[in-house]
Amino acid sequence: MAVIFHPDKFVIEVQTGHNPIEDWLDTQNEMLELLKSEDESMAGKRCQCLELLRNMLPDLETAKKMTK
Repeated sequence: MAVIFHPDKFVIEVQTGHNPIEDWLDTQNEMLELLKSEDESMAGKRCQCLELLRNMLPDLETAKKMTK
């Protein structure tokens, strides 16, 4: 993994041994699941935000169109 800093942004590069689009989508979903299950007492307060983030993820076909 590498982080590249530019004057107005930063880019995180992650080497994958698989399809990077599928890995990115899977990683996002796994992080959301972890955050959702982290603390039962906070689940109700954060659940809507986490579901919003999940719904903002593109489907596989849309994500493929996002490649350079």
